[in-house]
Amino acid sequence: MYRLFLAIRYLLTRPINLLGMSGIMISVWALVVVVSLFSGFLRVIEEHVQSATSDVIVSDVPSWTSWPELQATLTDDPNVQAASPRVLHYGMLNPPGRRPPPAPLPGKSALHGGDQPFLFVYGVDAKLETAATDMGAWLRAPEIPARLRVADPSEPLAGLDGSPTVLIGLQRMQREGLAVGDPLRLTTAKMAPDSDGRTRPVKIEIDLRVGGAYRTEHGGFDGNNVFVAIDTLRTHLFPNEPERVQEVAVDVRDDQKLGVTAERLSRSVQRLTEHNGVGYGRVQTWRERNAQFLANVEHQRGLMKIVLTVIMVVAAFLMLATLSMMVSEKTSDIGILTAMGGTPGGVTSVFLACGIVITLCGVGLGLGVGVATSLYLEEIRQGLLWATGIDLFPLDVYNLQRVPCRIELSWLLQVAGMALVTGIIVSALPALRAARHDPLISLRGA
Repeated sequence: MYRLFLAIRYLLTRPINLLGMSGIMISVWALVVVVSLFSGFLRVIEEHVQSATSDVIVSDVPSWTSWPELQATLTDDPNVQAASPRVLHYGMLNPPGRRPPPAPLPGKSALHGGDQPFLFVYGVDAKLETAATDMGAWLRAPEIPARLRVADPSEPLAGLDGSPTVLIGLQRMQREGLAVGDPLRLTTAKMAPDSDGRTRPVKIEIDLRVGGAYRTEHGGFDGNNVFVAIDTLRTHLFPNEPERVQEVAVDVRDDQKLGVTAERLSRSVQRLTEHNGVGYGRVQTWRERNAQFLANVEHQRGLMKIVLTVIMVVAAFLMLATLSMMVSEKTSDIGILTAMGGTPGGVTSVFLACGIVITLCGVGLGLGVGVATSLYLEEIRQGLLWATGIDLFPLDVYNLQRVPCRIELSWLLQVAGMALVTGIIVSALPALRAARHDPLISLRGA
């Protein structure tokens, strides 16, 4: 009983103990808030990436593959709902007669495409693409003003005034001041044999008109990609291959069987494209296709965990210092307690209990305040923006509606466990030192 009494007395009579408790609380709070923010951000990024692609992508399709045969092979799978052919190319898109702007510095505005004139061009069959992806939703996004909308979403790549059309990301259209019907010229190149039989790059120019804007939730996709009719690219790039396809977007019925379906389709595609005993073509799920990008975000979250753990280490040293000061100040009490029959174990438990109580209070407050802060991050951001004009998390940079948050119970348990173990270890060191005090020396110091 005396152990509990002394522990409570030492805690209540030494306000400096609040310093150690505050250190633990702040470290736990930071771990909960920052990791919850990054977890929410990672989830939103995954949703954005998934919304801008199909469930499964068949790429590296060899040139000898016939699209009707490939389409029949893919749609024969019981879990495949739709498949859309694509021809992929690249080029610069500018109004006729205007010189291309200089390329920006590396990394400038890379998330949204910046001012770079270089674009990836998707040649698609609009009806099949709408069935295999969310293209219909991209064209009907509420953020697109009426003057930039596609006139007929069912035929988004229908020609205007005899010219093929191009669909451009909303932000790029607004930044460049484009409107529906404006003429543009796609400048690109392909490798072709010349009269000497040598393969040389051949410049190709395709006159287009702006058909309208599209907007996905994935800003990086919108800024770097445009859509034209697949026959437009086939005519200029592969005039002798009217059924050429380089990539296929596949939509599945059951997302839970995505991995199994991709493996099954891979075997089917390999059999269809087999040449000289070697199968070609690669089948990936949307997550595998964007694995590097998603891994980068996950890696940043891991680095933040390491950095924030250092804060807990600093808090542990702060707690160690306050408990060591307590032991030094209570030397006479230790001597009296030992002289009255107190055992080393009893002395240890007194100071160990002080440290555990400080740790428990710090962990409890840190978890509570951390969870509350995470849930109301958006309100806190708006409050700071209103009060100071400082936006700590600009939403437009990441194409977000509000500050993301995802509280993971497993992470809360990990943080609590790590903090408790750290607190017990730090508390045990001065407690063991107190138990080794010689009672005669302690009483002499009194």
